Amino acid sequence: MSSVRRRNEIIQTVRCQGSVSVIDLVNKYNVSVESIRRDLRILDEKGFLRRTYGGAVKKEQTTWDLPLYERIQLNQANKEAIAKHAVTLLEEGDSVYIDGNTTGLASSRFIPADMELSIVTNSTMVALNLIQKKGKLKVYLVGGEVDEEGKTFGYKLHCDLRQYRFDKVLFSCMGFGPKGVFFSKWEPLQAAQMLAEQSNHLILMADSSKVNRSGFLFGLELGRIHTLVTDDGIAADMRNQLRETVRNVIIVPTDSWDEPDVEYDNAAFE
Repeated sequence: MSSVRRRNEIIQTVRCQGSVSVIDLVNKYNVSVESIRRDLRILDEKGFLRRTYGGAVKKEQTTWDLPLYERIQLNQANKEAIAKHAVTLLEEGDSVYIDGNTTGLASSRFIPADMELSIVTNSTMVALNLIQKKGKLKVYLVGGEVDEEGKTFGYKLHCDLRQYRFDKVLFSCMGFGPKGVFFSKWEPLQAAQMLAEQSNHLILMADSSKVNRSGFLFGLELGRIHTLVTDDGIAADMRNQLRETVRNVIIVPTDSWDEPDVEYDNAAFE
């Protein structure tokens, strides 16, 4: 098992049980004490849990607002696997919105240049990735004030977005679970709610570290998501809960994304 997957499982265990011990984790994963302590140190530094003597405990969080350069590196392999599969859901002639989160940024790198797509984004970085392909893609940047991450926001952004209707929307969030989708800021929440009304197919790209993470702001009921693309760090019981609510759940293996665990409701694609 990769260290990334092991850490994702540790996160889920802490959230479910409230605490873990180093000895229990060593026995479970058959790795050294040093490896587990390194895992817990990294997860503590990233804010997923709080280390204690001999283990770790759940760290209550209501916001998730790491700098962009840290979020890009966080669970990078999982995000890229998710992004690679999410773009395979796009079809010729689609009108698509891609938000400026780190998984959206990853997805922009994997969209084939020779596809005929009309893509709208609020991210200058996403737009640049797409424009540099010099293919058939038509790229539109919605306006507004620009933040330090190169994303537009504010009143003009929402005015611009109201003009569009999308076949598919690729977006992410701060956390998700059976109760719904959560955000840490008003801007992405308001955009997601607007896009839910203006698109035929909402595709949530969210890695397993975000499962059961609630937030300060509730955005959408999970039933409004057409497709969830996530990784295999999610426990089996949670996968079953998600499949009871989300129309299509795609579990992408982090070691190889070629054969994902997919459960489709075909009516959602009509």
